[in-house]
Amino acid sequence: MMTRLWKTGISAAILALLAACGGDDDDPADTPTGATPTAGARQFTTDFKQGMDGWVAGTSDYTLETAPTEVVAEQRSTASLNLGLAAESKALFLSARNNSDDAFMYVRKQLTGFAANTSYTVAYSVNLLSNAPSGCMGVGGSPGESVWVVAGASPAEPKAVTENGTVKFSVDKGNQAGAGATSVILGTLANGQACVQNPPYAAKLYRYVTGPAVKADAEGKLWIYVGIDSGFEAATGVYLQSVTTYFTPVTAT
Repeated sequence: MMTRLWKTGISAAILALLAACGGDDDDPADTPTGATPTAGARQFTTDFKQGMDGWVAGTSDYTLETAPTEVVAEQRSTASLNLGLAAESKALFLSARNNSDDAFMYVRKQLTGFAANTSYTVAYSVNLLSNAPSGCMGVGGSPGESVWVVAGASPAEPKAVTENGTVKFSVDKGNQAGAGATSVILGTLANGQACVQNPPYAAKLYRYVTGPAVKADAEGKLWIYVGIDSGFEAATGVYLQSVTTYFTPVTAT
């Protein structure tokens, strides 16, 4: 399986501008009612220690006969993972058993307050905990290198839709190692640990990975999603700690 290289398309100047915007910028309350926001750089951060923050989970990429089982999407403590995390630390636990050669588990969220009908470049930083060791054999694929972390953005809601007995993702996210029109591959779940019977969790950071530009709709809204696209025919579970998205208006040339 091929692993897509990370793209780091945000300059130091843009990062400095985004840092000045602050975090958790998903409440446009400072925009007067009826006013049209101007196109500026924006940053949104969710710390799953604080809760779901409006994210909704789902699954896709399977037939009705091969639907994933043991699906879990809930906030859990991470203190017992022997990673030295604080007793009160929590994360969003996402887990599912892939019963075929393909399954996608994702979370999505709508963001507001963008300039209407304006295109933005978007980059993603994701922190998670993975217990998928590196270089191991597995059913259908490896537990680490055959499971990809995907992020994307779209003006249309990304969700599961059923067509002719197949559950598909409603926007083009690509598949496994291949990105789609709305997505970027952040990397795989392989965490650099050795193959052992009960592999430990380890931290993984996917930092400033730039995806395709996205255009806000006529109301200044768009959707983002982050998911685990699996070619490993067994259970995969991760603790999603935080997601940060950086939006920069596309400048016409």
